[in-house]
Amino acid sequence: MSPSWHQTKPRTVYEKAVRDFTETARRLARLNQHFRQASFAEFEMLMVDDEVLKRYGLPKPMVERALIEVYQTVVLDQQRWRDHC
Repeated sequence: MSPSWHQTKPRTVYEKAVRDFTETARRLARLNQHFRQASFAEFEMLMVDDEVLKRYGLPKPMVERALIEVYQTVVLDQQRWRDHC
């Protein structure tokens, strides 16, 4: 049996950032109804600060790309699911 996505070791700092951002976003979405309906600008404000940028050492455009990926996965997918129910 292959390991789940959460158990696989990230190969790059970018992959680690995406995984960490996804886990954080899912946690926030469970705790905060507004977060599940956030615009990308609100999502970005809640998710990123200078400490995050320093922690991963990624250039801002890569952090933006990671956030877009996570926003699509966590927020937009939840909105689509909610719209179909």
